[in-house]
Amino acid sequence: MSSRGETPPKLCGCTGVRWCANCLDPRLRQHHRMDPPIRIPEFLLTRPEDSKSNPDRLDRIHPFDLETQHAPSCPEFSGVFVFRDFFSKDEADRLLEEIEKTPFRLAQSGKQKQHYGSKVNFNKQKINSARFGGLPAYTRNIESRLHELVGAQSDDGVGTSNGRALRLALKRFETTDVFVLRYHERDQSNLDFHLDDTFAYGETILDLSLESDSVLTFLRRIRRGAEPGLENCVRVPLPARSMAVVFGSARFDWEHAILAYDIAERRTSITLRTLSETLRRSETGRQILGIARGDVLRS
Repeated sequence: MSSRGETPPKLCGCTGVRWCANCLDPRLRQHHRMDPPIRIPEFLLTRPEDSKSNPDRLDRIHPFDLETQHAPSCPEFSGVFVFRDFFSKDEADRLLEEIEKTPFRLAQSGKQKQHYGSKVNFNKQKINSARFGGLPAYTRNIESRLHELVGAQSDDGVGTSNGRALRLALKRFETTDVFVLRYHERDQSNLDFHLDDTFAYGETILDLSLESDSVLTFLRRIRRGAEPGLENCVRVPLPARSMAVVFGSARFDWEHAILAYDIAERRTSITLRTLSETLRRSETGRQILGIARGDVLRS
C-alpha cells in the first residue's frame, strides 16, 4: 500500500475468494470488493515435508509412490498414474518455444493462461463453442505419445487393477479443451482445491508438467459416523516433464490443488480435458468434437 494510504490498482486477475501474493492486503481486497482469501485446511498451511514433528498431522498426509503408482499408507486412493520423462528435455524445450508464440493472459490465483476450447457457464450448465477455433497442433502429439506409453506398459508393471483402469479411462479420451497455465513463485501462484466440473468434462484429465517439479495435492473428507469430518490428503509428485493422468475415484471423489509453496520455480502446465459423455451425444458436443478434430474449420 502507498504511504498516503491510497489503494493501488489490482495487478492480478484474482476475484472473489481467489488470492495471490499481489492481492493479500485486506485493504486492497476490500477496495476491490473481494472476499477474504479462500483458506486451505489448517494441517496443510505449511509444506508437510518441512515439518515432521506433528504425528497427528502426518497421519493424514500420505505420500504417493511413483514406483508403484500407489499411496502405500492410503490404499483407498486410486485413479492417478504419473509418467516420468514423458518428453525429453529437448522435446519439452521445443514445446515451450511453441507455447511462447501465443500471448498469455492474466488468470485467477496469480497464474497466467492460454485457453483453447469452448466457453462454459458452470452455474447454468451451458457451453458455447462460437469462439472455439480449434486446438493447438501439439495436442495431437501429446495425446498420441500417451497412448504409445500406455500401450507399452504391462499390467504387471503398473499393478493389475491400476493398469487396466488406466487403459479403460483412456479408451474414449479425445481432447476437446486445452488450458496452458503458468505459475510463478514470486506471485505465490496456486490452484485452489476443487473438483473438475462433470457437466462439461469427462472422466479423464491429463496434466503435463513443464520446466520445474511440483506436487499435486488431493484432499478428501473422512466421515466417522456423526462426528465432524476430517480431511485426508495424498501428495502426488509431479516431476518436470511428467504426465499425470487423473481418472476414477481421484477424479470424482478427491479434490485436487497445486499449493503455492509447491511452486519453487516457474512452472508451465498443459491440462487436456475431454467432453462429458452427455455432451458428446448432444448436437453442440458433436460440433465441438468436429472442431477439435479439425473436421470443422473456423476462420
